[in-house]
Amino acid sequence: MDEKRLYDILGQNVEVPDMVNKKLEQTYGLITQKKRPMKRRGFRPVRTVLVAAVLIAALCVTATAAYQLFRQDVAVEKPTLVQGILGGGGIAWEEKTDYDQMGRLSYWPRRELTSVDEEQAMKLLGDYLPESGYQWQIEDFTFTVEGYVLDEHTSTGRIYYTIERPGGFPEGVVDWEHGMLDFTKVDFDLPIFEPQTEVKWHWFGSRQYVDVTRSTAEKLVIVEALANPLAASDVGWKAADGLCAKFYDGKRVMANLELPGVQSLPAVTVKNPETGETVVTFSAIGMMLDTQYLRSYLPNGDEVHDTVKYLALEYVDGTSYVVWDDGLDNADYACSDEKSTLHHICYNRLVDPAQVTAVVVDGQRYEVG
Repeated sequence: MDEKRLYDILGQNVEVPDMVNKKLEQTYGLITQKKRPMKRRGFRPVRTVLVAAVLIAALCVTATAAYQLFRQDVAVEKPTLVQGILGGGGIAWEEKTDYDQMGRLSYWPRRELTSVDEEQAMKLLGDYLPESGYQWQIEDFTFTVEGYVLDEHTSTGRIYYTIERPGGFPEGVVDWEHGMLDFTKVDFDLPIFEPQTEVKWHWFGSRQYVDVTRSTAEKLVIVEALANPLAASDVGWKAADGLCAKFYDGKRVMANLELPGVQSLPAVTVKNPETGETVVTFSAIGMMLDTQYLRSYLPNGDEVHDTVKYLALEYVDGTSYVVWDDGLDNADYACSDEKSTLHHICYNRLVDPAQVTAVVVDGQRYEVG
């Protein structure tokens, strides 16, 4: 690049984020503090311009890329991280039916939670966490992904992240009774997490819960449960592919941020003894349930498969984790494929697969092992 081209570029109007301005000011301060021989003074403005050009190129690239800056590694506390990933800051509630001022029905099935055993959580999840947390500055938001765990066998995942903004968020943006975001009062777009892979499909379905123990007026701490039926296909996604987080401004992508791949959580498969086909695959965070054997019919004769009324994991100590029952929903998120036969379910707690002896679906009990 010759000197004329450099000055042409620097003469353009470029919108530089505050964070970049601060870094430029800090760098310029360091340069001016250095002692230089008198005969070199004439070169200082050019050198300062060159340093500024390099920083702007590295941090902004172009005016339109001012939203997507560099990824910074951040240290995280593992005990706090596993608590957050597993929803340790979540809220349980009783079954409730509400009508708002417009007469719209809001139904909340009962939700139960269990405490997180940090030692057990680190034993089951520790080897499958990313090496560090990752942080970006996007406009006036600071977006930090503290950690995540992914399971390619059940196509589920859990991710723990924070969004900070000076001046805070609109009043009432958090439903503190249920620990969830009130999207009628959210004035910003949450990140959408997608599989990082050559195979293109729609993003993961997800549900966000607010960690009420750590969130403040200026900082939302969120645990998100992810699932994607398409990721289970033969040409699908692997945990080693990682994820990308997309921020949208209306329909335009403001930033597309890559999250490194991790090792997939291991999973256990359970087969139907009559057919030899896999009916359940489950891990420490989620499950893939094949209900093609469950059949019911609509009045017009159409066959339907999404008829799961009861789902539970039974443990070796005689206790059980009931995921679904009448008036009870202990899944953080669930979605199905187009035929509603393959269900992907994120638990609302940690499950030790080695302690599971059976999976019960409606009236059918499948022994593990």
